Amino acid sequence: MRPAMPLLVLTLLALAGCGQSTPVAAYETFHAQVQKRDYKKAYAALSQATRDGVARQGEAVLKASGGAVKAEPYELFFSNSALPPDVTEVTLLREEGDKATVRVLFSGQTREVRLVREASEWKIDLSDSIKP
Repeated sequence: MRPAMPLLVLTLLALAGCGQSTPVAAYETFHAQVQKRDYKKAYAALSQATRDGVARQGEAVLKASGGAVKAEPYELFFSNSALPPDVTEVTLLREEGDKATVRVLFSGQTREVRLVREASEWKIDLSDSIKP
């Protein structure tokens, strides 16, 4: 029985490090974080390209304000957004390599959300929607 314990621990560590997240789970987690207003965690769930775009916008705001407006990137990103409506369903539309699209159903409406895999974790990619 004793040799099985190290094997179990190694298996659990391997699974934890392999990014077992799915695109659907990643979106659901992101949505829950936004609803709880846990914006730091929600911001971390965004793709690097999205965070880079938000950082560029933050620099532009800082410059335009003459340094008066200093906000963390996540504060800037979520500052004027209402809480999202409850989601009734999230389904995987397609997954091709490190890119995926999920369909989100809420209040009788649907929206497609793109995700990318970064360091074995799925991230919400809104980079196209924040371009200047």
